[in-house]
Amino acid sequence: MKSSLPARAVLLAAALAGAAPACAAALEIGAAWLRQPPPGQTGAAIYMELHNRGSAPLAVVGARVESAASAAIHGHSHADGMMRMYPVPRLEIAPGARVNLEPGGYHLMVGGMGAAPQPGALLPFCLRLEDGAEQCAEARVRKIGE
Repeated sequence: MKSSLPARAVLLAAALAGAAPACAAALEIGAAWLRQPPPGQTGAAIYMELHNRGSAPLAVVGARVESAASAAIHGHSHADGMMRMYPVPRLEIAPGARVNLEPGGYHLMVGGMGAAPQPGALLPFCLRLEDGAEQCAEARVRKIGE
């Protein structure tokens, strides 16, 4: 059977398009939330539960948040009575494992938000995996003190 170059290109593109979401689909994002930023602040932390439902390790290597200038996974450390926040360029999640991004630990640090999100609103965001795939979700905004 003879196959034309355009037909093979379409088949290859379809195969590649189907491959990327498979890895992203293995990453489940749940219970995502953030506190309403205080007046005048343009940054916030998004917390969530991550679950690798796949059979291979996954690594989160980037993020993007709608209406924000920057977004990146950060961690916390405590030393000599001081809390320090640091970027986490690669957050690996073992097969079947869960990782909680929570206050005092890992979180998705967001900077340069245009308008402050209001309580009850949903803020769309995406996590980028090492293979280039993205998994997207929404974080619910909670009132300050909630």
